[in-house]
Amino acid sequence: MFIISEISPQFSGDINMAKRMINFSYLCGASAVKLQLYPANMFSSDNLDRGYLELSYNSFVDLCDYGDKIGIDVFATAFTEETLEWCIKLKRKYLKIPARMHKENPDLIKKILNKKIKTFISIPYDKEKSKFDELNYIKDENLIFLSCISDYPTLLSDVEIPDFKNTIFEGISDHSVGISAAIKASCYGANYLEKHFTLEKNYQKHTEKGHLGGMDIDDLMMIKKLTTEIEMIGKKPQKIKT
Repeated sequence: MFIISEISPQFSGDINMAKRMINFSYLCGASAVKLQLYPANMFSSDNLDRGYLELSYNSFVDLCDYGDKIGIDVFATAFTEETLEWCIKLKRKYLKIPARMHKENPDLIKKILNKKIKTFISIPYDKEKSKFDELNYIKDENLIFLSCISDYPTLLSDVEIPDFKNTIFEGISDHSVGISAAIKASCYGANYLEKHFTLEKNYQKHTEKGHLGGMDIDDLMMIKKLTTEIEMIGKKPQKIKT
């Protein structure tokens, strides 16, 4: 399973903390690390100050360079045209379209898709109604669709795992408590997992709700171990042809 370790906003605006989280993500088996690039308080409809979470261009460069140095891809969700250009300028391997962007900024989505870069797209999952049909995407090799329930955190009783064989979904963007949803998705054929990563689940801040449904170091190692073993089941090595 391709595991995306989402460290925003859990790095708390501390670049050294972000580097520690990138390092631990790499050591514990993540395939890539994702950040969020949004202007100060862009999503502070509750009037709570989130300005300390804004990343400057230089900080983003620093974190990308650090990931490249240790051997893990660092990329980001760009919420503005300016930050999208940052990602392009730094030749990031992946881009991300979050679930909220479908309604809030469809024009930016068009610009992202025009870049022809491998892009993860979160789509709200509803088994009673196809959200994908409403969004008018044309499936191509650059697009990877993730089923997403955006509650922070998502209770396990509210988790719905899509049919990965008969829908456009290839993985999940998981905000649920614990690792059970990730493991079940793997058993059902998911190839991709995006999940918030935290060094300490007790960091339960109103401005950093990603901690609540995040995976910690032990969780990430267990997800990596179990999903790798699940993928090995029934896969016998090919015989050498003589």
